[in-house]
Amino acid sequence: MTDTIQTTSLLPGYRVLDLTSSMGALCGKMLRDLGMEVLKIEPPSGDPTRGEPPFAKGHAHGEGSLRFAYLNAGKRSATLDAAKPSGRKLLLDLVEWADVVVEDFAPGQLVQLGLGYEALIERQKKLILVSVSGFGQDGPYAHFKTTDIVGNAMGGLLYISGDPTMTPCNPPETQSYYYASLFAAYGVTLALWQRETRGIGAWIDASIQASMALHEHVAFNYSAEGRVMKRAGSQHQHNAPANLFQCKNGWISLFVTQNHWPILLKVWDNHDPELDDPKWINSNLRRQHADYINAQVTSFTSRFLKEDLAELMQKHGIPGLPVNSPSDFMKDPHIQARGFFAEVTHPVLGTFAQPGSPFMVDGKRGAPAPAPLLGQHNEEVYCRDLGMTETDLEVLTAQGVI
Repeated sequence: MTDTIQTTSLLPGYRVLDLTSSMGALCGKMLRDLGMEVLKIEPPSGDPTRGEPPFAKGHAHGEGSLRFAYLNAGKRSATLDAAKPSGRKLLLDLVEWADVVVEDFAPGQLVQLGLGYEALIERQKKLILVSVSGFGQDGPYAHFKTTDIVGNAMGGLLYISGDPTMTPCNPPETQSYYYASLFAAYGVTLALWQRETRGIGAWIDASIQASMALHEHVAFNYSAEGRVMKRAGSQHQHNAPANLFQCKNGWISLFVTQNHWPILLKVWDNHDPELDDPKWINSNLRRQHADYINAQVTSFTSRFLKEDLAELMQKHGIPGLPVNSPSDFMKDPHIQARGFFAEVTHPVLGTFAQPGSPFMVDGKRGAPAPAPLLGQHNEEVYCRDLGMTETDLEVLTAQGVI
């Protein structure tokens, strides 16, 4: 272990078995970023995420998936078929080695395989089991099939997302999977604290539906006041101008509060004299007339390049910055100065810049590592960690267990 990893690892020494596919994979990635050793367990055919696009450089196969490469960066990979008795035994042997198991099987599926929580803690008394699912491990919806859009829909976020004149709009990426994984990882850190202080393990049951409902406007506003938030696109619910505004080369995000409004008018030459009326100081009034305010502001912002306007806004203390494309983000001098991207080399994907951990520790960011090849660490895991022989591995391979 290098000095850099030692410095930036907050939770070194803990071992994680990651049994997830795309739904819970970010949880394992976050635990790896915290310094834990994460071993991804895949079926011999590979995690289905390996078959999900986009693929790099025309490699439309299991080692070319950029989605897999992102979600599994820095993990090790070992294969086993838990449906076979010898595969089940291998997994239970690995449970003794582990501190945490993360899984996203359908509720009850691990029990059917003889790998339910009770079976696992027989082998590791202080084990922390993390289960990520659409609706939790019990309840009327526990066995409902869940995709990302279902999670967003059933959690309430989808209803309030998008243009008010159109149907609800699903957020990009797999937000519901990632949000549930975030809370699952949070649960792991608390469970580890409990284990260290009380000597007991825990079963973390992370529901995608419940995780998405924790956005403040989804459930709380209604439960507290019976108020249903309406779709508003990029327009802030309570303030204007607080939206995305067109520039010559893209968009800028502006958030002008009551305090910022007089400053904006000073910066904004040739604005409509009507806007000098003291009544417009009131944020609620401006929000009620957002269409008028936004049209006026667009006549101003459209004269600038987004970078120049952002510099002008920041110079005067007004929250306003460009809407970055992925290329803009990667080239951003602030991102470069903080070393967010670092080069890694993958046998199939080649050498590329990989995003690092979103946090730094004592001014340093953890060293990145590429995603593993399928079964890349079989010999290391089974022979070194479990004490098996190469002959044992050959037999298991021939039987289709690994």
